[in-house]
Amino acid sequence: MKTSKIKVNSRGYGMEYALDEVEDFSRLMGFDERSARRARLLAEETMSMVRAIVDEFSASFWMESTPECNCELHLQAEAPMDYDKKQELISASTQQRNEASVGIMGKIKDFIEDSLYNMQDGASVAIGESQAMGMAGMVMNDIHMWSWSLEQYRQDVQEQKEKGDDEAIDDLLDELEKSIVANIADDIKVSVKGNSIEMIIRKNFLLNRDGQ
Repeated sequence: MKTSKIKVNSRGYGMEYALDEVEDFSRLMGFDERSARRARLLAEETMSMVRAIVDEFSASFWMESTPECNCELHLQAEAPMDYDKKQELISASTQQRNEASVGIMGKIKDFIEDSLYNMQDGASVAIGESQAMGMAGMVMNDIHMWSWSLEQYRQDVQEQKEKGDDEAIDDLLDELEKSIVANIADDIKVSVKGNSIEMIIRKNFLLNRDGQ
């Protein structure tokens, strides 16, 4: 099953309609009431996060089920970044980085910001290996696209924990446990290529008896 693609933008156009589609999808898939509420929460978090990062964007939002996962939320956003906008983003990000980002959504926000301002003439600039290793969950697809995965982030943090008792790693694990989104989603995949941002949130929800 797959919903139609809904156009949304940073001014809020289409977002309520998109959330209504989430509820319709949940009902048709046979999600129980708790799962339906969680699916809507994931959609709200996805759109509000991109909205918080980029002042102006237009995007397509849809949901679909696959043989591997009965609920995938997709958001493909275009965020035009001219020189002035990129400089504003760099300046704002530099000020905010005086303190460590809080929460999983904060780390995704950092990843998107880093990817957007690591661009030159509309293409992504390859990030150095040392910089890439500095953020758990990052994966280099090619020199034009970087991606971040919640599943990979969990694995990276756990591997660091197994290498030694580090207070900073304990804080990251505690952050994962306390994150509402991380506790709901099975995986969150984020990729940035040029001015395009794609987010896919995956969750295998339990079905009620009527939906089984």
